Amino acid sequence: MLSKSIALTAIAAAAGLASAGVIASYSYTDLAGSYDVQSSTFSAAATDNGTLFTGGDVSLLTGPKGTAQFDTGFFGAGVANVSIIMSVSNITSTSADGVGQVVLTDLDGDTLSADFFGSWNIFNPIGFMFFSGATENYVFTDNGDQDGFFDGTTGGFSMAGLLGNTYEGAISLLLQSPGSFSHNFARVSTEGDGLLIPAPSVLALAGLGLMTSARRRN
Repeated sequence: MLSKSIALTAIAAAAGLASAGVIASYSYTDLAGSYDVQSSTFSAAATDNGTLFTGGDVSLLTGPKGTAQFDTGFFGAGVANVSIIMSVSNITSTSADGVGQVVLTDLDGDTLSADFFGSWNIFNPIGFMFFSGATENYVFTDNGDQDGFFDGTTGGFSMAGLLGNTYEGAISLLLQSPGSFSHNFARVSTEGDGLLIPAPSVLALAGLGLMTSARRRN
């Protein structure tokens, strides 16, 4: 698997986010990746199926920092889950395009969700498949107990400064050895990583605020 630091660096560079302030990040290992040829749909989800045991975390990197840790094999604890659904197109032996949605669910039903689009690189003969994409409309939603916290099986963080805001960012996926989209596959070990940055509108408003303050000082 790619390490979390390598994956986040790769997707940040690919999406041109190196100079932006990263608000939050996430990383999950051993998701169960599947592909259906007839519908050209790729999916990945948390699992504890006796072969794959998903684990991961969602981390708030600004303000009152914190990490919602999802221990290995967490699936089945509360309603915590990961759902990635992607429509795959323009498939060749070495590449493809994809568009879809990611939803991360915490222990009591709160979610972090986003839309994404990007491209696949397929590396043969080893068969690894790597997806790198840009995300939009990242939003935190307080469901369940309405407690204002994103809870892992261990730890968590306050969503107080996040709710009601929309973020952009990046996402990456790494699959071990399915080789291509020419056939159905299931239960393929998949790593998913992502990060969030302020949307341009948020940055523009922040800049306007700074300009207004400067004008007032003058």
